[in-house]
Amino acid sequence: MNTADLFEIEKQLRETREEERDVEIAKEVEEHKLHVTRVQRGARLKKAARPRLDFLAIGDSWFKYPLDGNILLPPFDFGITAKSQLQSMGNPRPLILSQAWPGQASTAVLSYKRQQDIIDVLEDGSQWINGRGPDGILISAGGDDIAGDQLAIYLEYGGGMTTSSSRFQGVLELVKASYADLFDLRNRFAPGVPIFGHCYDYALPNGARASILGPWLQPSFDFALYDPGDATQVVKHMIDELHDMLNGLAAVKKHNFHLVDTRNIIAPNNIYPKGWANELHPYTPGFTLLAKKFLDALKNYFPPGSI
Repeated sequence: MNTADLFEIEKQLRETREEERDVEIAKEVEEHKLHVTRVQRGARLKKAARPRLDFLAIGDSWFKYPLDGNILLPPFDFGITAKSQLQSMGNPRPLILSQAWPGQASTAVLSYKRQQDIIDVLEDGSQWINGRGPDGILISAGGDDIAGDQLAIYLEYGGGMTTSSSRFQGVLELVKASYADLFDLRNRFAPGVPIFGHCYDYALPNGARASILGPWLQPSFDFALYDPGDATQVVKHMIDELHDMLNGLAAVKKHNFHLVDTRNIIAPNNIYPKGWANELHPYTPGFTLLAKKFLDALKNYFPPGSI
């Protein structure tokens, strides 16, 4: 098989994944609209019914994770915003329209195709309980810009370092640009709507896979000749730098962006239930802990009794 054949196979696989995503997102949109209709009907019948918050979620596998630990269980979802996590919490429970998809870098989340998906639902008043738009936008993005085969770009060859290279600032600027683009999109199509994001946790570069996927960290560190202890410290440094960059965005009032600090929630091991299932994802109970962290942030922002 020559190089041209490999490129064609890769192209077909990529197109198939895109088609699967489009079908799944269309299904999510229709199901969410059905739930909105039922909630609105219930509010009319029960005049004292409390309002329910309604969110749009976008991003990567931390918001849509189709594995229970490392066991693939489609079409289930165990991510932070899944029905088994954040959407099942709160009183009253919020509704969440999820357009998240595993493996999306921030540049994919904010590609022109995905932005059109976001704009389509933001402009459809019938899609939301209040008839106008979401009460908030939840985003999980940045991890897939860093993790993966491209991680080697941001490591100093030869090992021996416990901090990221100066080149890491380049990818942070890329993630920052994606967030800035989201702020601009929100200002145009959902002005005043708050955005909530997170900074991930201290992932483990130990080669642990998720089903047939991964690993995303250890191969690059092995290539760059890092010892395991140094690799762990570099990842920690990268996560802290990502947090600091996002926290800087949150400090700018006009951004109306709220950072949920998700560091030090997942135990620093691969032990069930509160450790890492693989290099990048916790076991399902860990996602529950992360969802509770998001719930606390939402409770602090929205009026008492709304969530």
